[in-house]
Amino acid sequence: MNRRTEIQVGLTVLAALVVLLWGVTWLKDFSLHRHLSVWHVLFPQAGGLGPGDEVLVNGIRKGSVATVALAGDHVLVDLSMASDVRPTRDSHIGIRNIGLMGEKVIAMDLRTTGAAYAPADTIVGLYEEGLPEVLASLGGTTQALDHLAAQLDGVATRLNDSGDLEATVKSFRAASEQLEAAVAENRSLLRETLENARAASATAKALTTGREAQFGRTLDAIERSAQNMERLSSRLDSLRAQVQGVAARVDHGDGTLAQLVNDRRLYDEVRASVNSLNVLIADIKQNPKKYVNLRIF
Repeated sequence: MNRRTEIQVGLTVLAALVVLLWGVTWLKDFSLHRHLSVWHVLFPQAGGLGPGDEVLVNGIRKGSVATVALAGDHVLVDLSMASDVRPTRDSHIGIRNIGLMGEKVIAMDLRTTGAAYAPADTIVGLYEEGLPEVLASLGGTTQALDHLAAQLDGVATRLNDSGDLEATVKSFRAASEQLEAAVAENRSLLRETLENARAASATAKALTTGREAQFGRTLDAIERSAQNMERLSSRLDSLRAQVQGVAARVDHGDGTLAQLVNDRRLYDEVRASVNSLNVLIADIKQNPKKYVNLRIF
């Protein structure tokens, strides 16, 4: 076999391999496309999602992203998924971050409950913030902390330059020492106070031990006294109402007493009669013979 024949055989084998691989790939894609369904999902943003990214259904790869396009102020994503996946209205579809580099995938939490979506429906999805978004949001917080630290450093520097910080520290140290000295001086008094409280507690316990029945009777007597006071109060209220009624009748002119109290003419006549009676008694005392005539035979 010459050199030319070897080259021809080699090229023929390579061509056969290329055709075989292309045929296998085409048959595989043809088979996959025959068993895929396209679902339309609307997200508030894509976050860097692109065609070809994975679609995970409960953690299992079941398709990929077909297209990503703007739809007003949202993003419409078409998902090519295996036809055995039937999302329901209780299912959740979101753009999720995986890995530390912020790779995006479509994650579906598939649920069998709820009404099933039709392929023509548009499903509303969620955008889940990952580590990159959290780190980006921490940027403003870090700047605020840096600004606060700079302000605190400036305040400490000004206090140190003016001597106020040193004076404050000295005052705090002096107050601490004075407090410690006061506690040391009054330690015996505090101990005595605690001992007195303990003794008073022991005395109270000794007085109450074994006298539960007596305390019960005392409480019963106090309760009866309270009930008697309540009944007395009710009776006094009734008497007060009666007195008010009598006073009201007298004030309105009902009865003899009311006439005596309210009739001025009758009062004047009675007073004049009394005055006349007083004059008559005085005259009888001064001139008894005028009224008494005794004759002896």
